Amino acid sequence: MSSEMAIDQVNPRELSADSFTTSDIARIELGSKIHATASDLGRYVRMLSEDLAVAGDYVREAASVRRSMESLVYQAVLTERARGTSWHTIGEALGISAADAESRWGDAEARWRRTTRAQSIYRKDPGRWAARVDRYITTDTPHQLNTDERRPLSASLDAASHLTGRDIAAADHAFVGTACTHCSRTEPCDTGNASPRQLQCRGEGVVTR
Repeated sequence: MSSEMAIDQVNPRELSADSFTTSDIARIELGSKIHATASDLGRYVRMLSEDLAVAGDYVREAASVRRSMESLVYQAVLTERARGTSWHTIGEALGISAADAESRWGDAEARWRRTTRAQSIYRKDPGRWAARVDRYITTDTPHQLNTDERRPLSASLDAASHLTGRDIAAADHAFVGTACTHCSRTEPCDTGNASPRQLQCRGEGVVTR
């Protein structure tokens, strides 16, 4: 049996938590973070096709994705350090000095290395999370859309309204925001944590569009 076949047949759930190295844990965490970030991006791009966003939703989602990307860089740095990468190399990759890189993430790395199994779901059950990353890599593609058969964004654009029957005026009116018909406010109500399908009405709660 080749070593490649042996690797393919490894079931991480059957491995003892003690058998995972610090580098293993870091890579599993990074894979999980990549999965989460890709899912965030997938939801963001799908929001464009729904044509149900209210004013500010595109920016709000971009800000959320930016935080996810910053967290991804943080985890990538920890993973590089766990694999023995120098601060010089990390700084060079990020366009900053080694001193700046260490100053920014050195303390975080030290705290991460002190993390116990009781404090980290990844250290407590690394096999489970490794399996989840395996599944994402081999089967899940939230960042991809099949444009050969499905055109979710194009169908919602103004240019296609004559084919889809979409009401451009109504959609633009909804996006810009108007006085709420459920309360006396003369400005758009705060969307808060409402989904793109909902408008947060301060007078009578959440109104579904």
